[in-house]
This record gives sequence, C-alpha cells and structure tokens, in this order.
Amino acid sequence: MAKAGSAGTRQANDRQAVVRGAYTSSAGIAQDPKIPLLLGMDVHKGLRGASKFDVIIGWGAKKNTKSAKDYAKRIGVNYWRLEDGFLGYLSHPSKDMRRLSIVLDRHGIYYDCHEPSELENYLNNLDWLTDDLRSRAEALITCLRHWRVSKYNQSAYELPKRLKPLLQGPKSKVLLIDQTYGDMSIALGGASTKSFADMLDEALLDHPDADIFIKTHPDVLIGKKRGHFDVRILPERVDLIADDCNPQALLKAVDYVYVVTSQMGLEALIAGKPVTCFGMPFYAGWGLTNDKITSDRRRGQLDLAAVIAAAYIKYSRYVDPFTLQRCEVEDVIDHLIAERQTTRPCASRAVAVGFSLWKRGFISRFIGSNVGRVKYIKAVDLSNFDFKQGDCVILWGRSLEKETKVIPQDVPIWRMEDGFLRSVGLGSDLRRPSSLVLDQAGIYYDGSEPSDLEHLLATLALDERCLERGSRLTQQILSTRVSKYNVGIQEKLDFKVRAGEREIILVPGQVESDASIQYGSPNIKTNAELCLAVRAAHPKAYIIFKPHPDVVSGNRQGSVSHDILDQVVDDVIIDADIIDCLDAVDSVHTMTSLTGFEALMRSVKVTTYGIPFYAGWGLTTDRVAVPRRTRSLKLSELVYVTLCVYPTYVDWASGLSTSPEALIREISKMEKATAVSGSGIIATVKKWGRKASYLAAALLK
Repeated sequence: MAKAGSAGTRQANDRQAVVRGAYTSSAGIAQDPKIPLLLGMDVHKGLRGASKFDVIIGWGAKKNTKSAKDYAKRIGVNYWRLEDGFLGYLSHPSKDMRRLSIVLDRHGIYYDCHEPSELENYLNNLDWLTDDLRSRAEALITCLRHWRVSKYNQSAYELPKRLKPLLQGPKSKVLLIDQTYGDMSIALGGASTKSFADMLDEALLDHPDADIFIKTHPDVLIGKKRGHFDVRILPERVDLIADDCNPQALLKAVDYVYVVTSQMGLEALIAGKPVTCFGMPFYAGWGLTNDKITSDRRRGQLDLAAVIAAAYIKYSRYVDPFTLQRCEVEDVIDHLIAERQTTRPCASRAVAVGFSLWKRGFISRFIGSNVGRVKYIKAVDLSNFDFKQGDCVILWGRSLEKETKVIPQDVPIWRMEDGFLRSVGLGSDLRRPSSLVLDQAGIYYDGSEPSDLEHLLATLALDERCLERGSRLTQQILSTRVSKYNVGIQEKLDFKVRAGEREIILVPGQVESDASIQYGSPNIKTNAELCLAVRAAHPKAYIIFKPHPDVVSGNRQGSVSHDILDQVVDDVIIDADIIDCLDAVDSVHTMTSLTGFEALMRSVKVTTYGIPFYAGWGLTTDRVAVPRRTRSLKLSELVYVTLCVYPTYVDWASGLSTSPEALIREISKMEKATAVSGSGIIATVKKWGRKASYLAAALLK
C-alpha cells in the first residue's frame, strides 16, 4: 500500500471529502509514490477491499481497465480515471520517469470525445473562472511560448541545425502532425487512419505553393513504431521531420498547423498559429480551431486563456519532482525555465579529455540527456583522436589549454567545474560533487574573458517569479546554514569582544595553485600578499585569517608563514564553520573566494582584489575594474542566475537531477564534516580513509 503525503496547496481542483481511499488493479498506479500525493489519499493494490467510502481508479481509457470499471459499478462505488498531465515530464519519460503532473477525471477522460469529461464540463460552464485564474492562464501562455515548454522537455531549446535551412525561405510553411499508429486518442477523438490521409490531401489543396512538412516520431523511420504516412509515396514537396526537436521551436518556424488529435495542436494555439483539426481533441469545438468534426455538447466560443486555465490549472495536479511536494503549475515551470535559460551540450558523443578515474565515476551524470554517450580519452591521445560530426569536447576547467589547439574548430568545447553548492566534505578528499557547471564561452572563475555565467548575468531579463525564487533560495541558505563544502566545527565566535570598536575583517584563504587565482586575480596571487594588502588598506582593523580547508587538510598548498601572520593578522581560525565566521565579522576581503558570494547573501560587505564572478555588478567594492560588467544587479538576480540557472545538480541517492532547493534541504540534514586540521599518523590515516570511502562511492554507486 502506498501512503499519501501531506502538502498544502491552493489547487482549485474539486475534492470529495467523503472519499477515504483509492483501490486499483494496476500495479503501475499502486507502485507510483506520487499518485497518493497527487490524489491526497492512500492507494491500495487490488479491488476487493473497496467500500462505499472509497473509489476505484484506473489509467485513462485502456482496455485493461474494463474489469475495474465493471467492478466499481457492481459494488456501487465511483470510478475515476487518471492520465498524464499536459506538462508531463522534465524530459522524455524514456530518459527520466519522474512525473510532473496527472489529471483526475470523475466522469470520462479528456481525449474521449464520445462522452463528457470533467475537462469538457469545466469548459462548458466557466463559473469557476475567476479573474485570478484568467490572469494566471494568460501569464502561462506567455511563459510557455517564450520558454518553449512542452509536455516532454528533453529537446534542445533551438531547432537542430539540419532543419533551419529547410524552414527558411519565402514560401509558406505548413506543418502536419503525425501520430503513432493505434494511438488511443485517435479513435476516441472521433478520427481514424483515413483522417491522416484526408489531412494531407487538404493541406496540399489549401496551400498549393507552400512547403509541407510532416512531423513524425523518429521510431517510425527506423521501424520501431508505425506511423500513418508511407514515405515512399509522399508528394515531392512534402518533407518528413523525424528529428528530436523542441515543439515550440518548430511551431514558431511554420505558418499553419494541421492535426488529428495531437496535443501539439494545443501547443500550436499557444504559439499563435492557426490550427485545423481532423479529429475532436479537447481543445477543438470552442471556436479556436478550424474543425472538420463538430460536437453538439461543446457550447459557446472560448478564448485560449479559458482553455489553458481549465486544462493546466483546474484539471491538472502537480508535484515538485525534486521535493516530492504538491505544487502549482507555475512551480513546475520554474524548474523548466531555469534549465531553459542556459545552453547545455547537445551532441551525439561527448569526448571527455584527461579526466581521472575518480571523476569518470560521476561526470556523465552532469553532461545531460542531449548527449548520446561519453567517450573518455587521455590528454596524450587528443592529437591523434578521430573526431566525428556531432562530437563535443569536455575539459575540466582551464586544464589542457595548450592541448585544445589540435581540436577541430567545428567541435564545441565545454569546460566543466565544481558548482557553488558542492557537497558535505572536500573535493580534495575525493568527495564527489552534487553540482557542476558546464561553460562553452569560458569558465566562471576566469575573469580575464567572458563566461556563460557572465553573459547570463549581463543579459538575462528576469521576471518577478525568478526574483522571488532567488530571494527564497537566499533565505533557505541562511536558515539552513549551508555553504559550499559544509565543513568545520559550529561554534559562537567572540570576535567583537576581542576587537572592541575596530572593524572586523575576514580574509578567507585560498588554494594558491587554484586556477581561480591564476586566471581571476591578476595582481595578488598568494594568501600572504592578500593579508599584507588588507592590513595596508586597513591599518586599524581587526583582521582574521581563515586558511582554506584543503590547505589545512594537507591536500593543497597555500599556507602563510608565521612571520606574515604575526605581522598583519590578529587571529587565525582553522576549524570553525565559515558561516559562524561570517556571522561574526563586518566585512570580507578576498581575491576570488566563493566566501565573498556567501557573505553577500548574509549582507556582509565584500571587497574583492581579483575578478570573481560576483564582482563588478554593483554589489561589492572592487580593487580590479571589469569594464565588461556594466550592469547593476540585485542580490536576488545574482543568486537566481548563479544557483538556479548556471549549474546542474545531482541527487546521489537516486542518481537523477535535482534542484538547488532540494539539494540544500538534503545537505542540511547531513552531519557536517567537522575538523579538517590535524597532523601525524592518525590524521594521515583518517585522511586516506576518507579518500578511500569517497572514491568507492564515486566508482561503485
């Protein structure tokens, strides 16, 4: 028996309070943990236990639901139908099975035009359509069109290169949508196999001078599935599109759309295209489409906002795929939009160059579903490697810069690096990361040239929902006390007692061999130089130096001599939690450390001596100018782009993608890695023990 979760929501869906539980003969429904959450009740496998206070549920209009429907009728209980919602998945379900939504219908099902459905009843009587729901629907239409969000969201934001020249030129472009042979929505939508032939004939007749395209499933051409068109006898001016392409990107490129019952007809209406229907999908019959079939039950002329409000808000129920909490359609779209705002690798093969065995254990999870496979090669093999069309290259940060000169110019190069919410534990201890970034323009810590992150910060126009999410995320980070590495002993620090009236400045140490200093700090290159510069600028301040955890652990170089520390520093803090340090100081002075970003989120003043990604936007005092960065940002904008848009997150319990909010929640539940200092045999044994356990986790799980 699956158990229902508890979550508050403002969903407008009707509820029947007398219903106690749901029973099903479907193993798939019974085993799906999201179904009880979305229904708001327990789900039981089997039908025999149902009483008059329960319901029996089945999936859509499948033939195997007949016995369950008959049983419900025989014992006098209601039968409800479930089906995927109109925003179905983060990707294609063959790549990611996590469902975003379902619809629940107590009367029929939306794609069966032979009997009323709950959705059809909503559209026939708009008493429920408040001004707030209409405003939400209008905003949804704009959002879905602009961000090209669809039922399945695995496809790249733009059209594949092959299609772009085909869809250009002065002629009108007409798009016909094929469907899989035997698709249940065809017959239940009042259509047949002949409807597809009629659709093509009429499109050719209506548009004698246009280019005609048929969008079919790629599986049809390779023989896995059957479509409705024979490619051998199509007229010469008809082209088949079997490419995996974003529906809204494709719809934007055409002028007219013809469908039988496909949901792409609704998405074409969202795209603002005229649609002709040869069947009776739920959105037909309301004056929005040119209909070849009519229905006496569908009364009145509706606008698109009413249909979207009914289908996407009133009729559908949503779950956050990362937190597994009930949510609204806008919350689901927030996740999809964040992913849409940056470019991800799209290639048949990613060639990962020079990655250690440890990193090979996890990086494929971050490259994304738009890459077919990953090929690992050594750096020494790069010059003789046989690159093929459709390849891309993955490098770690700014490593192998000289070696990249042999890569063909038409092969995209992506640089990978740790994200900003990394893990509990250090990367130098071989703790695999929970977030990574991929950057094609450069990399975020290289201030000498633009990066994808810099471009996003400089150009993205964010709406209020994005800014609200950035603010909520900031508050979540503050309340959970999460940082990048989450190491150190938590304690209340008494700097103010020791400092008196003096300004308290925290100088976070960095790994001096780190690429962020090599590429992002043109003037000051060492922790000692930074300490001296801070003291010179603030001779009366109380200065605290906190060495980098990797340096303290003995894994990296960057220690400062005792002579320098005695000369310019008032206190050295080693094992303290960085959050406690930030709570106890007035300002942070840094070359490029992420501590500066974490300080900004806590309203601590920050002075930069290098060019970190968060400098130059009006939020910090900068000792090195960045003329490229001319925009003034709000903190919520910086947080949203940096944490929601730019990185990719992985939940290692499932191996699937996750969100920053869900990752923060999981990190906050974990026990922090405490002291990172220590020397001698015991400390060495502990260090190598940590590395061995983390390496095993990366390679074996």
